[in-house]
Amino acid sequence: MIHPWFFPEDLPSLFHVSPTSEDARLACRLLERMQRDPLLRHERICIEVQNQVVILDGHVSSADVKAHAHTLAWGAPDVHDVSNRLRPPDR
Repeated sequence: MIHPWFFPEDLPSLFHVSPTSEDARLACRLLERMQRDPLLRHERICIEVQNQVVILDGHVSSADVKAHAHTLAWGAPDVHDVSNRLRPPDR
């Protein structure tokens, strides 16, 4: 027999971990912005941040999506540069 384990509702979760570095926080903010964007939410975009430089990587559905992701990343506070390695389909 399996018994489920439940956490008490009045205690905070012990498994919630927030990002520890500024770069990780910036990457999380960008991820949230892209998930809320109707043009980007279904794209498979990898976001990496190193020394406040955003690196976007992955395959996207069009050149317009690539440009939109680049613009959104540049619009985020604390971004010093964007390396856009997103690849639209070959034509």
